Amino acid sequence: MTAIPRHPYDTAATCDLCHDRRPAAAPEATAQSAITPGRRALLCAPCGDDRPGRSHPDLLAEDFTWRAMTRRATRLADDYAAGRWLPYEEEHRWAHGLARTYWTRDAVDAALHDPGSYVRAGRLVRVVQPLPTLLTIIGDGDRALRPVRALVDALAHPGPTRP
Repeated sequence: MTAIPRHPYDTAATCDLCHDRRPAAAPEATAQSAITPGRRALLCAPCGDDRPGRSHPDLLAEDFTWRAMTRRATRLADDYAAGRWLPYEEEHRWAHGLARTYWTRDAVDAALHDPGSYVRAGRLVRVVQPLPTLLTIIGDGDRALRPVRALVDALAHPGPTRP
């Protein structure tokens, strides 16, 4: 007996974007890998449906940026909900301004240009920094932005803050 599977379908495939061991989606949810051009990248259903480059046959650099941003936004939202992270009062105000803005590349760039010292020192700005890059290929209402939009909306309403 050997522990090494004899066939590639003996184990669940790992998604090339999120690296979760979810069953790989059907072949229509695969994308051409830019790293190894002869190989098709396997994507789980959430990554295949929500990635910003879903209209392109290739995985784009923006897809990897989106995945990292989504992971950070989800982790920060969980920390906020559990009380492990309290944003500065300026971060609440900055989030309130972002929540009221129609997200375009120029608008988010302007918000990131000089956010203030407390916002710059906080964790929220690190989540929002990749947005201008993603907004070059997707619009404000795209489903790829849902985790970040949910985080910003949650912070826009007054809640517990750090002094």
